[in-house]
Amino acid sequence: MRKRRRTARRRPWRLILTVLAALVAAVVPYAVELFGGQGVIPTWRDLYESGGLEERPALPAQGETAVTFLDVGQGDAVLVQQNGVFCLLDAGTPDVQDTIADDLRSLGVTELELMVMTHPHSDHYGGMPGVLEEIPVQTLLLPDLSQSDTQSGNLGKTLELAREQGTELKEAEEGMSFPIGSGTLTVLCDGYTPEGGEDDDVNDLSLWLLFEAGNFTFLDTGDAEQEAEAAVTARLGSELRADLMKAGHHGSQTSNGETLLRTVCPQIVVASCGLNNSYGHPHQAVIDRMEALGIAFYRTDLDGAVTVTAGEEGLTVQTTREQTEALDPAA
Repeated sequence: MRKRRRTARRRPWRLILTVLAALVAAVVPYAVELFGGQGVIPTWRDLYESGGLEERPALPAQGETAVTFLDVGQGDAVLVQQNGVFCLLDAGTPDVQDTIADDLRSLGVTELELMVMTHPHSDHYGGMPGVLEEIPVQTLLLPDLSQSDTQSGNLGKTLELAREQGTELKEAEEGMSFPIGSGTLTVLCDGYTPEGGEDDDVNDLSLWLLFEAGNFTFLDTGDAEQEAEAAVTARLGSELRADLMKAGHHGSQTSNGETLLRTVCPQIVVASCGLNNSYGHPHQAVIDRMEALGIAFYRTDLDGAVTVTAGEEGLTVQTTREQTEALDPAA
């Protein structure tokens, strides 16, 4: 009798605790996603580190090829790895300087064979000082910097650090190629300038890079705009064919033209962009275009880091986050 009475008295408390736990479980993910890093609300990285866990894709098997689009907010950072050799295309914004090296190490990077600056905008080279200070980089491949201030600011700091660390600096030229494991990274185009004139859009100085390993190909066009896309596509044609493509200019409608997409004919396109960014990237017109062309489309603001692995069974995609109804497209 007494035992029954004690049990009956405890049931309401258990019910209350169960309801509270359910509410916390429902609210916390949205709070962390939308407000993580603000005030006392932790980021996902904080939670994973405190729990001894890592929010990252699994490392590829020996000999496999993988391309990881790091979640760096409104910027680009793409890690190419083949058989234990690593290449980094861009390095995010200055906001990730203190964390990007840790992100790379969590993916197994102890040295970079090559780091590439696709063009001199801070959302592409901003994290490079943090990489250079923490991880050995054999070669830093640079775009045309003749219109840029290379003596001051974060760009000047990047170049100075590279020299101090003994990193070889190379200016990209069309046709250059670099071995990455058993794969090859090739500069298809070293920037676009309209015939008979000058293009003052730094985005069009973007390097066009093609990585090939076995039957797998990956294309990165930086932030090249549609005029540059049209000209380069007309000139190179089928050389641009790729299984995987990084969305141009974070998924902007000023890039990612239909002609380019039909020429490249990618199975997968990934946009690197920040959650609720002020530009509205990726634009809905681009999302609709991908869908109409039957292209699988991923985005780091909703999917987190995206890893595409090329193995014997074809391409597989792994993300660190699942899209939810609470995280609708930005535009």
